[in-house]
Amino acid sequence: MEFNLKGKVAVVTGGGRGIGEAICFAFANEGTHIVVSDIDYASAQAVAERIRSIGPKAIPVEADVARQDHAAKLISTAIGELGGIDCLVNNAGISPKNAEGGPAMTWEIGVDEWDRVMGINLKGSLFCSQEAVKYMISKKAGAIVNIASIAGKAPFEPMATGAHYDASKAAIINLTQRLASEVAEYGIRVNAVAPGRIASPMAKFASQRLNQAMLERTPMGRFGTPEEIAKVVVFLASDGASYVTGETVNVNGGWIMD
Repeated sequence: MEFNLKGKVAVVTGGGRGIGEAICFAFANEGTHIVVSDIDYASAQAVAERIRSIGPKAIPVEADVARQDHAAKLISTAIGELGGIDCLVNNAGISPKNAEGGPAMTWEIGVDEWDRVMGINLKGSLFCSQEAVKYMISKKAGAIVNIASIAGKAPFEPMATGAHYDASKAAIINLTQRLASEVAEYGIRVNAVAPGRIASPMAKFASQRLNQAMLERTPMGRFGTPEEIAKVVVFLASDGASYVTGETVNVNGGWIMD
């Protein structure tokens, strides 16, 4: 399949570790230049250095995507230093856990924690998309891929995520569809990926009991890998998915089939 991503520019939020890191390298292996965004600059810098050793250009940017000014700076960096933006991957996200490695019950979630989850997971996707779309409309081309979750399709047992995370990911799926319908006439595609349980740093914060219960719930009998998510993201960003928009792709080992 011809992806036609060589020489293009991708911005990946939360690119310093886990799924985001894998997405950065999947793009780099296609010859795509990358802006690696993370709230932890050292992590973003380390990923960017390794990408440059492969060949493509890579720029680390420290950004808290919950802040609109940081989102604007992120996109302007891609345009100013790499000449544009062809793909935005809204991957940055958090899923707080309690002391036992599980989620807080809905009635236990404080306002600050709720706002922080919504800020990073949902507002971050909105702010970055708003800035990227302004440029993409002028070029009449571009792709946005949002990282949602199966938790955004149906709250599930065993519960590994809280109401704030579930609500944010459900909203991302809706945002994906709405934005896709608005920008299709400009040649811009907007899609999402809904991972199941992935063997990433985020999963390590959950208790062993919870992870085992989720493993037993997954028909394929294993967790996914960040690389498996990254391959689907790259496909959705590429010419291989040129007639796909407004879609949320399940990558969850059969947990949800719709």
